[in-house]
Amino acid sequence: MQELARIEIDASPEDVFNLLADNTRRGEWAEGMETFDYTSDFDPDDPVGTTFTQRIREGGRVTEYHGEITAYDAPNVWGSQVSGGSYSMVVEYHLTPANGGTQVVNVCDVNSSSWFFRVMGVLFGWFTRYLGRKQLRKLKELVEAA
Repeated sequence: MQELARIEIDASPEDVFNLLADNTRRGEWAEGMETFDYTSDFDPDDPVGTTFTQRIREGGRVTEYHGEITAYDAPNVWGSQVSGGSYSMVVEYHLTPANGGTQVVNVCDVNSSSWFFRVMGVLFGWFTRYLGRKQLRKLKELVEAA
C-alpha cells in the first residue's frame, strides 16, 4: 500500500466518516467524480460487498469504473476496490482521533497487468499523490464548513 495523503480535520471522526461515506456527496470532494451509483443492494449495517459504478471525468473524457466496498468500519475505515481498463486499485481512508479532531490517511494500491501502465504509474505517481492531497483538502473544507 502506498500512502497518498494525510490531513487533520477539525471535526469528529463520525462527522468526517459520514461525509466520506455519503455517495450522494462524493462529487463535492472527489476529483472529477460525475456519478456514483450502487449496482447492488446497500445494507447500511453491513455494506462490505456492495457493488457500484462511478463515472469520472479525466481530462476531456468520462470513464466508467466498477467497484466494490471492501472495508467499512464506521467511523474508522472506508475502503473500496475499483477497476477499469488495464488496472485496478484499492483505496482506503483510515480515520483516527487526533488533537481534538480527526486524522485522515488515504492509502492506495494500484495494480496493472500491463507493463505500460506499471511504468506510467511509477513516472506519474506524483500526480496520484497530488490528487489524493487535493481531495483530502476539499473534504476538510466541506466538513469544517458544516
